Amino acid sequence: MNTTDLHKNLSSQLEQLASHVNDSLKGFEKAAGSVSPEADTQRFLAMKTTREPLLDALNERLQCIGENAETSGSVKGATHRALISVKDLFTDSNSSEAIYEEAVRGETKLLEYIYEAFSDLETIDHATREAIVELKGNVLRNISELKQHCSA
Repeated sequence: MNTTDLHKNLSSQLEQLASHVNDSLKGFEKAAGSVSPEADTQRFLAMKTTREPLLDALNERLQCIGENAETSGSVKGATHRALISVKDLFTDSNSSEAIYEEAVRGETKLLEYIYEAFSDLETIDHATREAIVELKGNVLRNISELKQHCSA
């Protein structure tokens, strides 16, 4: 693969990753507004707060390679949130357990994307690799924490 193709591939993957991360921020915010008690609300807001600088780091990497920062989420993420809102009208999916399960599902999808798109981190510059590894660690911690609140 030539340098131009590598650049296009990396920028495309970073844009998609930043879009997915943006979806996760919106999801945490939606979850925070849908759960109780206050401790659950604060947990989701804390996850959003710790994820925001990771999105900033990805956007910084995009800008370093001459691309625009990604400020919107994906169509798939928006569709998922809309479907969850419709589901909320007809079921008791506003229960904290259901919200935690959806959050685990979303974080798992994000982790799968990271593993698929960035399986060979050795070909990526150090700063971008570092941003992706930090994001992956954050996602893994969130999955672990969220699973503690789901019934087995």
